[in-house]
Amino acid sequence: MIRVFLWGCASSVPALAVEVMTGAELRQEDLWESAKASFLIIAPIEEFFKLSAVWIAVYRSDFREPRDGILYAATCALGFASMENILHIALMGPGILVARTIYATPAHVMFAAMWGYSMGLARFRRNDELIIIAKGFLLATILHGAYDFVVALNPSMAMLTLIPLMVFMGWLMNRRIKEVAKHFPFEFIGEGAVVLCPNCGAYTLEAEDTCSRCGEALPLIPVDSPRFCGKCRVSLSPCDQLCPRCGNPIASAHDSLYGCVKTENAFSHEY
Repeated sequence: MIRVFLWGCASSVPALAVEVMTGAELRQEDLWESAKASFLIIAPIEEFFKLSAVWIAVYRSDFREPRDGILYAATCALGFASMENILHIALMGPGILVARTIYATPAHVMFAAMWGYSMGLARFRRNDELIIIAKGFLLATILHGAYDFVVALNPSMAMLTLIPLMVFMGWLMNRRIKEVAKHFPFEFIGEGAVVLCPNCGAYTLEAEDTCSRCGEALPLIPVDSPRFCGKCRVSLSPCDQLCPRCGNPIASAHDSLYGCVKTENAFSHEY
């Protein structure tokens, strides 16, 4: 979580650099330019760098279940917003912090939740991974652009005019969270343990010789490497015979190599 937060902080730097170089501004006197800046520059750039931060920091290594997408996206967004808040306070004084705390900071979390939800689903799918993420990114960009444009319409009244959009985004994020919690959409990979492919990070059955996504040969996985249930993705001990959460059979093709010995009721590890 700390790593993702720091990556979120760092992602604000290139985003700000692009905005400065492109001259993207929100101006009430030029709504057409503000609309272009909102939807075509500021929103996609900021969401892209936040998404990239999560991708680099944890997407291939630490996603354990679909809800992790929203969790890590929100954490990254808080890091991003924190850096923005510091910059706005430096430029506009501490008085801006109230509006940033009530509106901008939670808004960043809600934007990120859209593509975070998609990343959580995509990480456990074998097909259309990037398409699923792109759909969430597009929705986040539209919401972010709408937020910025509403501010540009009348900055002095923004704390009132933003209320309907904030309520809608809060409802949408809450719906995403409930969907993940209710359906827990893991794809059943098969009986047995799954491991992370060293080449592409995909979950694949430990007993397979090659990765089901990239086709690379799978080396023998060390005993202390993470192993997960092929049905519910709970973390497994090296000699688990059944998944402790869902009961999925876990007997490994490499039990002897792991030093597992069969006892009366289960496997144990022989050190």
